Amino acid sequence: MIHDLTAAISQVLDAHRIGGGYLETPVPGLTIMRAYDAVMPQHMTYKPSLCVIAQGAKQVTTPERTLTYGDMQSLVVAIDIPVLSHIVRVSRDKPYVAATLNLNAEILLDVLTQLGDVPSPEGRSEFGMLVTDLDSHITGSLIRLLDLVSRPQAIGVLYPAIMREVSYWLLTGPAGRDLARMVATGGQPQRIAKAVRHLRDNFDAAIKMAELAGIAGMSTSSFHQHFKILTSMSPLQYQKQLRLMEARRLMLAEGEKASVAGFAVGYESASQFSREYARMFGAPPHRETRRALGGDAFA
Repeated sequence: MIHDLTAAISQVLDAHRIGGGYLETPVPGLTIMRAYDAVMPQHMTYKPSLCVIAQGAKQVTTPERTLTYGDMQSLVVAIDIPVLSHIVRVSRDKPYVAATLNLNAEILLDVLTQLGDVPSPEGRSEFGMLVTDLDSHITGSLIRLLDLVSRPQAIGVLYPAIMREVSYWLLTGPAGRDLARMVATGGQPQRIAKAVRHLRDNFDAAIKMAELAGIAGMSTSSFHQHFKILTSMSPLQYQKQLRLMEARRLMLAEGEKASVAGFAVGYESASQFSREYARMFGAPPHRETRRALGGDAFA
C-alpha cells in the first residue's frame, strides 16, 4: 500500500497547492508534509504521536540515541521528547512524503480497557520511541483520515471511530506495551509524563529534582533513572533543550535580542547561554539575531 499512502498524502497537498512544505489539516492532530530537497536538521519536541513516512527516510537523534526510519515505517512516540530531526533520503524524483498523527490518550485508554490480550503495561520502562513497519491496517486507517480532509462535515462523526481503529492496531502491535504504559493509570511512563508536563510548562524555572520526583510519585533516584530510560536524557538536559529551542523561537519568530531571549527562558548568564546555544545549534545566538534583526543584537 506504499503507493496508495504516498498518493493519498500527495493528493491532499496538491489540492491545497502545496508543492513542498507542511499542511496542518482540519483533522485533529493530523499534519502532512512533502519535501523535494534536503533541509537542515531541525530541533523540535515530539509529542505522543504516530509519525509515518510513506516515501523517503528520516533520522531522529536524542543525546544518547539515534533512530532511522523510512519507506512505509513509523515512529511511535509515547512521551514528549526533544529531538534533532533530519531528513536523510529525499530527491526531486522521489520526494520525502510523511504524516504525523497526534495520539489521543482518552481514546487509547478507552480501547485499552476493552482489550484483554494486550501485553501487560507493568514492567521495566523502555525508551519512549519505537520504529515499526506500517501494516495494511494502520495504512488503511490513515488513508481514511486523509479522505476526511476534503469532507470536513464528516470529521466530527468519523474521526473518533477511525482513531479507535488506529488505537486498536497500535495497542495490538509491536508498540502495544509502550502505549499501554503511556495511558495506564499509575504506570511509570504516565507518572514520568506528569513530571515532563510540569517541566515543559515551567522550563524557565530552576529544576527541583525532589519536586519533579514528588509529582511522579517516585523517589529521586528512581525518578532520575526512569526519566533517562524514557527520554535518553537527564531532566537537566531535557530542560536545557526546551530552553534553547524556546530562545531560538523568540529570536527568529519574534525578533528578540539574544540577551533578552536567554534571560526570558531562565538563563542568568549571557555567556553560558551563548556557549550552550552554539553547542546545540552550531552557531552563537548573535549570528541568528543579526540575520533576523539586521544588526548586532547581542550585548
